[in-house]
Amino acid sequence: MRGLLVRVGIDKTYGGWNAPCRADGSFCYVPMKPRDPEDSEDGFRTTYDEFETACGEFMSNTDAVFPNWLHATSPHLDPDFRYLTYGDGGRRAARIRNFFDGSDDNFIAFYASFRPVDYVQQSLVYAIMGFYRFRNVIPANQVPVNQRNQNAHTRVRAYEAADNTDIVVFGGPGSSGRLTCLLPIGEQRVNHHYYVRKDLFDAWGGISSRNGWIQRSAYLPHFCEPERFLDWFNAQSPELIARNNTMEQQAR
Repeated sequence: MRGLLVRVGIDKTYGGWNAPCRADGSFCYVPMKPRDPEDSEDGFRTTYDEFETACGEFMSNTDAVFPNWLHATSPHLDPDFRYLTYGDGGRRAARIRNFFDGSDDNFIAFYASFRPVDYVQQSLVYAIMGFYRFRNVIPANQVPVNQRNQNAHTRVRAYEAADNTDIVVFGGPGSSGRLTCLLPIGEQRVNHHYYVRKDLFDAWGGISSRNGWIQRSAYLPHFCEPERFLDWFNAQSPELIARNNTMEQQAR
């Protein structure tokens, strides 16, 4: 068994904003904004409109507003919890390909940084918000045509290029999805950086990044003792859904 901890979602670097959450653990998933516009195939383009609608549920009666610079723009919708996919490229894709064996009990825990909207807190909430048990990992240029709409790395026009080294992970139905409630894991420590809380770091048996540092990076940290992390995770009674946000319909 092997497991990775992967940061996803919009933040100050990739979109200039943090998605909202509440004290009860409910949250809105908003994907990151790509550094460069993505050349999506006709009919595959996604926009932030659906996420603005979802965020409105969390920001009513508050001073928080959905940023106008995201209107009508396209997100890098990844992971796409509707289809239980996650894609990656470059060194991160190589890390996923090289790290995981063929076991079906391998997993990815997704986390993101959120801004609380219903209570006073200066710091962000770093929390696990999704989880995939592996079904399989496929090179992006080998994903079947009828599944091209299921991930950001295959919606683009050049996905079939022979030199494309991107990968797509497919999560197992029933054991993968977006959490309905956040599992906070972070605390602010050295130089205002965020780390896995010391109590959790110990409970999990550690992660491979120094002192539990959690930031977006080309190096994806792994769980040193994945069984211990899963024991902790399952003890939280997580509810997983195949939706990007609670109110949307599940993919068929």
